[in-house]
Amino acid sequence: MSGKASLRIVELLERARIEGDWTHVSQYAEQLPREYTVLKFVSLGECLLEGQQNGKISYNTLHLAKDYISKALNGKTDREGQYYKEAMLLQAKTCYIQGRFQECLDTLERVDMESMRKDVLSFNASRALADAYVYKGMAMEYLKFVSNTNEDSGIEAIVDCYETAGNLGLELLNSISRSSLNLTLSGVLEIALLRSFLLQMSHGMVEKGLNRLRRILQTTDMPGSDTLRLTLSLTLGQVLLQGLPDNQWTPLVHRDTMSDTLTKRGRTTPTLKKYETVFCPCNKVEEALLTILIAQVLLYKEGCASVHQEDAAAYLAANKQAHQLLNMLVSLLAKYGQYRPLADIIEKFLKYSHDDEHICKQFGLSLISSEQHVRGAAVLQKCHDRKVDVSIALVLAQTYVRHLSRFTDAIKICEECLPYAEQPHARSRVLLYRGVAEAAICRSSRLREEQNLYNKRSIESFQKSYSLDPNCSLTWYHLALRLACVGEIKKAFRFAHKVEASPGVVDMVDVSHLLALVLSAQNKLEEALNMVTLTLLNYPDNLNLLITKVMLERQVHGGHHALITCKEVLLPLLERLGTSSSKEILDSTYLPYSDQWTSGKFQLTQWSDKVSTHTTASFTGSTIGTLPAESLCESIDSAIGCDQSNWGYQAEVWYTIADVFLSEEMISDAQKCVDEIKQLFPLSHLVSYMNARIRESEGNSKDAEQQYINAVTLTPHHVPSLVALGRLQIDLDKPILAEHYLAEATQLKPDEYEAWHHLGVLHQKQGSHKKAADCFLTALRFESSAPVRPYSVLKWKL
Repeated sequence: MSGKASLRIVELLERARIEGDWTHVSQYAEQLPREYTVLKFVSLGECLLEGQQNGKISYNTLHLAKDYISKALNGKTDREGQYYKEAMLLQAKTCYIQGRFQECLDTLERVDMESMRKDVLSFNASRALADAYVYKGMAMEYLKFVSNTNEDSGIEAIVDCYETAGNLGLELLNSISRSSLNLTLSGVLEIALLRSFLLQMSHGMVEKGLNRLRRILQTTDMPGSDTLRLTLSLTLGQVLLQGLPDNQWTPLVHRDTMSDTLTKRGRTTPTLKKYETVFCPCNKVEEALLTILIAQVLLYKEGCASVHQEDAAAYLAANKQAHQLLNMLVSLLAKYGQYRPLADIIEKFLKYSHDDEHICKQFGLSLISSEQHVRGAAVLQKCHDRKVDVSIALVLAQTYVRHLSRFTDAIKICEECLPYAEQPHARSRVLLYRGVAEAAICRSSRLREEQNLYNKRSIESFQKSYSLDPNCSLTWYHLALRLACVGEIKKAFRFAHKVEASPGVVDMVDVSHLLALVLSAQNKLEEALNMVTLTLLNYPDNLNLLITKVMLERQVHGGHHALITCKEVLLPLLERLGTSSSKEILDSTYLPYSDQWTSGKFQLTQWSDKVSTHTTASFTGSTIGTLPAESLCESIDSAIGCDQSNWGYQAEVWYTIADVFLSEEMISDAQKCVDEIKQLFPLSHLVSYMNARIRESEGNSKDAEQQYINAVTLTPHHVPSLVALGRLQIDLDKPILAEHYLAEATQLKPDEYEAWHHLGVLHQKQGSHKKAADCFLTALRFESSAPVRPYSVLKWKL
């Protein structure tokens, strides 16, 4: 073979070794002439050691590699001294693989690695030398562990080996960035970079370890280093989040603090990449988030590449790292309430791992947490259909009940996951959620049979939940609320008192509110007022509780005191709406409404256009709900019980003040309050209902009748309008129409005692004394257990 042909084969062989093309390495090595014996056997031995899949080397393969390396050492020539040193380094590697750590160190001592570093080496020789430093550090670390020596003794030497290997690896990365070849690094170099960092962190060298890893992340920003940067970013993010106390974190520095460490052995290392603008984290959380986001970008690129290349092993590795990354992202972003960016990040991972159950669950939970309830419920429903998970099923049921009003679907979910809830606590919680959904159907239903059915089912579910977990305060609260709704006041009071005595999951404001309503149902109005007053000391801005205080004061002390409390109701509302000088407005007037309290003063006219687009749709349905004839809100189905916009709060407050004004016969002021409601929701049935009450107070029965009819036309199931219209028909001597409206009111709401009372009056007027007596007794029974406000204003807690 001619000299040029031999050099060409050597060139192709070196290129194949650099690229890790071990199939061609063995082919080119067999073609080498006799004068390249050492290179031939070194290449064949390296091919056997490095070319195995998954890094697993069989005994026969290792034995054959040792034979090749021994032949290379026996065929030493002065011309091939560099390859001889590579053979020595490979022999040390085989000793380490066989577990002969001391022999590995002795072999490396004979190589004189320090002098070898000062020579100008090829890429393959530099890579072999870097690997040798890693094996030397791991061998020293193992022998130190076996010998049980002092914990800190010898750590500097071990870290020095890892740092040297890391520096050589960075040099190789620098050469990769300047080359067009498809170059690869050995996986042991990642071990060197990670082990040096972890050893420094575990032995108190926190600042040194952090600064080195930060420097490495900046210098490795080059082509071919994505996998390494991904591993380092995940490691640094995990340490910052889980393993580093806040007082040990050191801020980043702008000067080149690691230059001495990286160049002290006399070799040129990669320099920092220059950017026009650089973000410098100011605390540990910012740095952790930055490193995790860097890892997210790299992992997304790697995952998409594995899917495109149909590489199953790379796909599984990327999926495993995705789980680790998402767990860190969830713990960090959820802590600060950043759910929408979290959902956007997880959605990117679904492009290459859409079948992964864990990622799909995290995506659904992040969507729900970011208030994208429809999408989140759809994602979790698919996860539930694939595999039933009790925790996910409970979240899905909670979303259906609280945000989507899909009560039947929530019951179905609970029944499907009930057999999978093996622990008593889990079964109790599933039954509790099912009971809440059944109670919600009972509350929203207009059919008496359906109400009775789901009312019975909900109580049974709550009682089963209580029997499985008798110490759950959430179960006590819901059971007390449901028993109070069906008129079992004493049992409800007992359970509500248990919740108050053992605070836990349920907010104390809701428990105190429930107790106050139960006390008012027992005609203990002063005790209820005292409880509400004490609770407002801790929750002064709770609008729902303030309205209850207004109603109690009106019955205990009269409308005069209730009007004073209306100022307390308006103050938090004005602050929430951002009205300027609200305190000065309240202090400048005695009553909550006067000539100063006009629409211009509150600047409500400029808001009317903003709500005009959703006035009818949101308000006519259930934004404000149904109201009783002589009290406040009966059923604010989606206002007080759940989240409510400022417009709904404002309209309810104006209705409260108007109701108090009517009780004090201050008709003009009541009309002004109704006008404020009309500006917010001009097509609401409440506007017609309140105008009818005002016309009736003025003695204009004809206009009042028309306004009541308008209210019923807008909302046919508005019980207070039906009751008032029936009562007015009695006064107008229209018994047939009166009986029709009152009977319909009792069908819609069987415990409406005013409807039963007026039915009794109608029957008595017609001479049906027995029917009248039955109606009066029914009215008396319901009135004796009726609270000052309906229980529907309380929240369902999930």
